[in-house]
Amino acid sequence: MKIDIEKIQRYLQEIKARHHEIDELMQRRTNAETLKEPWVVKGLKYAIIEIAEAMANTLQHILAKEMGEPVTGYAATIIRSEEINIMKCLVLHGMRASAQYF
Repeated sequence: MKIDIEKIQRYLQEIKARHHEIDELMQRRTNAETLKEPWVVKGLKYAIIEIAEAMANTLQHILAKEMGEPVTGYAATIIRSEEINIMKCLVLHGMRASAQYF
């Protein structure tokens, strides 16, 4: 089966949206101000969890459609992705893409 590009794009949009929210919040506050407000910290944690879920969903989709290896659970997804070097490719690609910020 083929990878559903639109599905992958939706996952990536989710990641970008949460990243943007975190970035906006952190630009308006210092770390000390953020840490003083427990609900803000909880909101940041939730946004990070949503990013992790979208990343795992992306990997699960690639494993199932491109590699023919459906997996269940986030831990199994990460382990299998590392075993077949999907993680390495994505991390290296991500590092190349983020190099513009450094």
